[in-house]
Amino acid sequence: MAEERTALVTGASSGIGRAIAQRLGAKGIRVGLVARREDRLRAVGKAIEGPGGQVRLFPGDVRDPRLAESAVREVVKTWGRLDILVNNAGIGKYAPVEALPEASFREQFDTNVVAPFLFTKAAVPQMKKQRSGQIVNIGSVVGYLGTARGTAYVATKWALRGMNECWREELYPFGNKVAYVAPGYVITEFGGRREDPKSPEAGWALTPDDVARAVESVVDQGPNSDVREIVIQVRDRS
Repeated sequence: MAEERTALVTGASSGIGRAIAQRLGAKGIRVGLVARREDRLRAVGKAIEGPGGQVRLFPGDVRDPRLAESAVREVVKTWGRLDILVNNAGIGKYAPVEALPEASFREQFDTNVVAPFLFTKAAVPQMKKQRSGQIVNIGSVVGYLGTARGTAYVATKWALRGMNECWREELYPFGNKVAYVAPGYVITEFGGRREDPKSPEAGWALTPDDVARAVESVVDQGPNSDVREIVIQVRDRS
């Protein structure tokens, strides 16, 4: 049976979002890509289209409600449905609480909490109409614990996990599923790091594709199961 599903992935220009988009695209899932960096977004799109995949590009800031609405609208207009929403875009900045700028605190909440709300709000009417759909929220292991200097970022991942739980209860009667995927340390550009497979962390840290594989398992789960959350730890915790 041919793959007929469609997906929308935020933060798709690099790291975890790119890996998720490419893994879904390789399965034949038609993918809408959302990110600010249009040049990188186009490169990801070409990588998916090369083997025959289908993509739509939506460059812009996920904090803009108009972007969420237009991306969902265009995906449905182009492919007739929306089966998978991956809320992946995020930023993280650590600082002692007394040195944390209010602007940074608000920016992290707007990107990590408000943006997933906006995209989910835009996607849910279509998913309810279909009586099917899978929302995946990319959280973090810090969504379960507190860390020094993590006031803003850690709080956003707790908030995202809280919304995840609310959406699960609200949407399951409509056939919609919601899951929280919480990776540990991943080699990406997050927090000013370099996405370098030759970095010192490469011998033990997670790769973006490790997270993408977990997301794939969620979107391919059986019809009678409902994955609530997946925590992905690094194998070597020595």
